[in-house]
Amino acid sequence: MRARRLLVLLVLATTAAGCGTRGASPPGPDSSGVPARAPSAHLADGERDVVGALAPGPPGDPSDFRWEDQIFHFLTEQGRVLDEQPWTACLGNGCWDGAPGLARPVRSVGSPDALYFALDYPGWTFHDVSFNPVDDECGGRTITVRAEPLTDRVFRVDPAGLTGEWRVDVFGRSPTGGDAVASVRWTTPADGSMPKPHATGSLFTDQDGRRVAPYGGPELFLTDLERTPVEAAATWTATDRSGASVTVPLRREKSRCAADGSVAFRGRELTPAELDTLPGRSVTYTVQVSLDGTAYTGTARWPQDETAEAPYTRFTFDPGLPAYVG
Repeated sequence: MRARRLLVLLVLATTAAGCGTRGASPPGPDSSGVPARAPSAHLADGERDVVGALAPGPPGDPSDFRWEDQIFHFLTEQGRVLDEQPWTACLGNGCWDGAPGLARPVRSVGSPDALYFALDYPGWTFHDVSFNPVDDECGGRTITVRAEPLTDRVFRVDPAGLTGEWRVDVFGRSPTGGDAVASVRWTTPADGSMPKPHATGSLFTDQDGRRVAPYGGPELFLTDLERTPVEAAATWTATDRSGASVTVPLRREKSRCAADGSVAFRGRELTPAELDTLPGRSVTYTVQVSLDGTAYTGTARWPQDETAEAPYTRFTFDPGLPAYVG
């Protein structure tokens, strides 16, 4: 019933505004040179009305961004549109840092079946949409998911974690550089997906054809675990195809406000001599992790498994890390 009621409200809202249900613009480049994308052919019932309600105007240009600009638009359970400015952004003429709720309380969209939002700029990706506990933000469990694009500017987020009220931080990246994040409160009407544990780490990367180690030493992050381990230890070994290897012990990094189900490690920086012992174009990473007495082995190939955010690399574990089930 909720989805049917939302559809009716959307039709009424767009008709009252004199806009009707807008069709998709023909594909083509916008002013930033990013090709436009027509609405997906697999839109669910009512989602074409969502697209019409959220993105009726022409695309904006991120180079013209000013701090007070309300570039995010969220659809509420009642079919209204909440216009929001980002609380942190790197766009236009500079970067601005803030925090959710700092300027004003985070507004609620109610309890729609899905969270729909739009951005004024086309072609962005939203791979880091985080569900954060409202009443226990320090040390609570955070769940991160991807937003599903409906068009080049309209996105859907499905529920994640257990039913309840969450602060949802929508973090997006521009295809031409830059990012922005805005937040709303959403009371999810049903349990959603539970994330699988994942691990990323940084040891070194390629910079202008030269291998460099990140400042501060290697980092390893395990998230979405069944629980935060009481005891944790790890080592990291990098092995070249020739068989040359370097092993770095990692120490656990503890934080007063670490998210539940996560653990972080850091090690000493690799020396230039150690980097020179791994000259091959492909290196195997192996991390040995102990969580409360149980051993896990994570592997990755560099640079094949390096993420879009170098120098971070994604690991696969055997046996699999213990998962959170709610």
